[in-house]
Order: sequence, then structure tokens, then C-alpha cells
Amino acid sequence: MASDFIIDDNENTVIDYSLRVSSRARYAKLQIKPYSGLEVVVPRGFPKKVIPEFVKQHSVWIRRQLQKHGQQYAIPELPERIYLAINESITCTDCLNFGSNTYQDNLSKLRTWLRNRAWEILPPILESLSTGLGLNYQKISIRSQKTRWGSCSSSGTISLNDQLLFVPRQTAEYLMIHELCHTRHMNHSVRFWRMVGEFCPDYRDHELVLNRARRNIPDWFQYSLYR
Repeated sequence: MASDFIIDDNENTVIDYSLRVSSRARYAKLQIKPYSGLEVVVPRGFPKKVIPEFVKQHSVWIRRQLQKHGQQYAIPELPERIYLAINESITCTDCLNFGSNTYQDNLSKLRTWLRNRAWEILPPILESLSTGLGLNYQKISIRSQKTRWGSCSSSGTISLNDQLLFVPRQTAEYLMIHELCHTRHMNHSVRFWRMVGEFCPDYRDHELVLNRARRNIPDWFQYSLYR
């Protein structure tokens, strides 16, 4: 991802932006990314020489959006403690002795603590569900994803988002059941959802929880995803 800028002659200001070439994009578009500002997304083969003019044409919208989200995306304060909804008995209290480290160093320290907790908490739950339901998987990976809570590959690898630590345990278990069912049905067919419903009758309720759960992810964690 490249970074660049233009001079907005009308306002005599600089507009910084990052450029991302996407194989999925069908046309050029602008989007304001949390904590990182303006991103220009273009399809492969898009002539880069026309991008500055494309940005200038939308400068009014860009300034309005940047102003609108400026406070929302301010650098967040680091927490005094971390509450994990998946396991209410675990909080981070002794890991927050930051000392004189830089903000990024302390943020990295928090992320390391959280990833370690994810490896302690999530694999045993998945293994227990796998054994109880008779749905086997090959291996587990834990990642930090911006949009997906989990996935299952055709080879049987189940990937879980470490942000599941911030959702209630029953909802996290539903997500794992969902991915385990993909070891039998690599789609979202009627048969897939029938299997999910057999193992988790209230799965629709948990889907709603997951759809809203991003609001409960701490600002400092979301900031780290976009930096």
C-alpha cells in the first residue's frame, strides 16, 4: 500500500491518502479508514496518473468526512484494565505497568497479552466442542481480522479471531460450532444451516450478537488493527 498526497487548490490544504490496488475492485472509490484517514481503492490496471485529479474532484466530500470522523478516530487512551467477556474471571491488571515505554510499545504489549490469552482460552473450547459434536478439524489458527469472526478452510483449518475474547462465551461457542459445521458443508446451504440449528437452536440470536459485537471491541484494539 502506497502513500501520497495532493494539494487542494480551493482550500490551499494538503490531502494525504493511501493507495490500495484491489483485484476485487471494479472501479475507483474513496473510503475513510478508521485511524488512518483517506484510502483510494482502484482495480488492477487503473491508470495511476489520474488518481490525483480523482481525489481533487471529491475534495469537498473528503474534507467533510475527515472532519466528521476526526474525533471518533482520535488516538485512544490505553486501558487501566481489560475485561474479557468470554471469561469474566480473567482481567488484565498486572500487564499494564507500562513504565516509560512509547505508546506503540505499550500497545504491542497489550496485543501480546491478549493473543496469549486467546491461545489459552479458545483452543480448549474448540477442542471440547469438536469432541462433543463429532466434527473433526485439522488445526487451529488465531488471527486478528477486521471483519470476519472465523473461517474454515477446505483442508480443515479453523481460523478464529482473537476478538472473540470480547464476546460472551455462548456466542463464541456458536461461532466455533458454525465453523465446525463447515468441515461437513463448505457452503451456507440449507443442509449446513440445518446442521447448525441441530447443534445450536438459538444460532440466530448469536448471529445478532456478533453483528453488533464490534461496538464492544475496545478502541485501543481497533486502533491497533488499522495502524
